[in-house]
Amino acid sequence: MRDQYSRQYIDDHGNVLAFNEERFKNSHMGYKKFENRPNGLGVFNFLKSHVCAHDWNWKIVLKVFKVIVAGSKWMRKEGLKSKIYKKAMMFSPDEERNTTGLVMPLNVDIDMTEMGQKTVVPMDLVKEALAKADYIAGMNKCLCRDAQNCTEYPHDLACLFIGKIGEQVVKNGLARELTYEEACARVDKAAEYGLTCQSLWVEVEQLIWGIRNDDMDRFLEICFCCECCCVAMNLSRNASREIKSRFHPTGWTAVPDRSKCIGCGECVSVRCPQDALSIGEEGVVEINQDYCVGCGICKAKCKQGAISIKQTMPMRGSIEEYFREDFSLHLRSFDKY
Repeated sequence: MRDQYSRQYIDDHGNVLAFNEERFKNSHMGYKKFENRPNGLGVFNFLKSHVCAHDWNWKIVLKVFKVIVAGSKWMRKEGLKSKIYKKAMMFSPDEERNTTGLVMPLNVDIDMTEMGQKTVVPMDLVKEALAKADYIAGMNKCLCRDAQNCTEYPHDLACLFIGKIGEQVVKNGLARELTYEEACARVDKAAEYGLTCQSLWVEVEQLIWGIRNDDMDRFLEICFCCECCCVAMNLSRNASREIKSRFHPTGWTAVPDRSKCIGCGECVSVRCPQDALSIGEEGVVEINQDYCVGCGICKAKCKQGAISIKQTMPMRGSIEEYFREDFSLHLRSFDKY
């Protein structure tokens, strides 16, 4: 069944007739405002800094990470294992802090009628955030692709850390400081490979990178994700709707051209992380606009060119606004903005 917005505001040729104002207004999911945890005696900070990922223990970290990914199947089930896994991944709904993500498709479709005017696209938001950052660190290797031994995409096309917190990862020997131009080149390369860009605040990564309790509000990363290895996408595939809803679109989502779709099912062959796709009763693809975040996996799989990534909602002015307005996170990385 087509969702109500699709029926009213997206025609059979994939033209967006009006923005989804309702979803934009309801994007704030009621998450609690983030507050740093106290350092106390500093025992946990000391332990984190000594057991977190370094260049010398990278292979061990990859093995642990593979176990984390494999354990995501427990999220689909009820019971003790599921509860333990969600708690370990800090997905419990009563947590003060919540993993949150902003999906920023780098390859979007703009109608020729829009080309004459300035259209802000997700890539603009990424590069604007990089331009304003006082420090940018670039990972030497992608954690997800290295752990899964990816053969489809380069391992060195890896995450960026925005702000001074990136110094910790550089200190650990896992990244290097990048200039704005070098960081933008990484964004452009990710777009060439068709990777999905995500801006992420992931609580459990405090343990991976060894971030102090009082520095977590300085943590923000830009990831370039492939559908085969990305742990966030794999976790989302197995997650409840409550956890899926922690990943938000920037205003761009996938829309189908029903006149081009032949119902081959290629787009649903790799399961949508948000369960937004299905082959409908009419034998053509349906995309639930209430769920879609615009990751672009379905577009990449469609050989008929029947799926586009188009703006279906208003956009906020910067990545900062999304994290403050939609996620209730006050990140010190943005204070200078």
